[in-house]
Amino acid sequence: MVDGGRILDEATEIAFPRYPGSAGDRRAIGLIEDRFKDLGLETSLEWFSYDLRPANRALRMTLILGAVLMASAGILSQRSPILGLAVLTVALLPAGIFLAWAPWLESLYHRDGNVRTANIIGLHGPAEPRLSLLLMAHHDSKSQSLTFPFRMGLTLITILGTVVLLGLMSAGLMTGRTPGPPMLPALVGGAVAAAMFGLSTMKSRNSSPGAVDNAGSVAILFEAARELTSTLPDDIELIFLSTGAEEDHMIGAMRWLDAHAREFEGRPVYCMNFDGAGAPGRVVLIERFGFGRMFSKVMSAAARRAAARLGIKVRGIVMLPGMGIDAIPFAHRSLPCLTLSSGSLDRATMAVHSARDVAEHLDPDTLEEVARLAIETLKEIAITRDR
Repeated sequence: MVDGGRILDEATEIAFPRYPGSAGDRRAIGLIEDRFKDLGLETSLEWFSYDLRPANRALRMTLILGAVLMASAGILSQRSPILGLAVLTVALLPAGIFLAWAPWLESLYHRDGNVRTANIIGLHGPAEPRLSLLLMAHHDSKSQSLTFPFRMGLTLITILGTVVLLGLMSAGLMTGRTPGPPMLPALVGGAVAAAMFGLSTMKSRNSSPGAVDNAGSVAILFEAARELTSTLPDDIELIFLSTGAEEDHMIGAMRWLDAHAREFEGRPVYCMNFDGAGAPGRVVLIERFGFGRMFSKVMSAAARRAAARLGIKVRGIVMLPGMGIDAIPFAHRSLPCLTLSSGSLDRATMAVHSARDVAEHLDPDTLEEVARLAIETLKEIAITRDR
């Protein structure tokens, strides 16, 4: 029987700073490995190293270049809307690639480097299963130099300001001049440029206990293992995966998929990812990412049916462009993967990626609801074999 109090207790055990490659990260890897073994799973560690500097340099250069172009587009549009629109288009092309997480960007993360961490894998099931169910939650945490409200505010200024600037220029093309005060395009372009430059200064640190992000989700893996290993048919393979380096652009998920994705050829596989689960409030289905791409219609539909049976209220959301979760590399490989989260814009969510993301923000009732919904959804998928 699913126990929210037990999930909370196990989440509290790993709610300490654990940025990839740190002593806390190694400690968390050991604790999760031991717990998987205690649950009777065939457990292994897959260590990997990486160099984040190429990706960070590319992202920072893109943001700075985009800031310069956005400011220029606003100024130029006062004299020539078509010239301003041309510069705006040039600014949006590289930014759009990063914001939508284009699959080829994974090549930036292939190089080994000075950061070393591991994926922890727990297996249960036959050697030749008819279907595989993968449950995943990253175990690393990070703090950031910009607080959640501040970086979300800068992101929204960038997105909304770009939309306003595009509208002003489009109107200018049709009427011969941009609407409103003459300086309006320059002011909007300047605001977007300032926001993009602010985002380019953000750095990661190791001071977050990472309770909501993502100790609660890791503890849900343990609870799901207790339930599913004893209730699913014998021909179902269960894979419990706790990834490393999700906070460093989802590198752990990429490395695991590079090593194992081909093993699923010839049989259906479904992934249930947990990220940010346990923040008080409604259960959240992260159903889309980038510019509206769907993760999995089948899994979303199954989760909504399961929620209706259990009487759990859920809401579906789209990941804002530029934000990343481990489900994205799965989507790049056409593997269905739905992410369960929870909460709203309250103090628990606002504390994510800061030293204030503590276990006291986790709600046992919400943790239990997320676990029950995941288990019910996967049981339905195991029976119906939908693809």
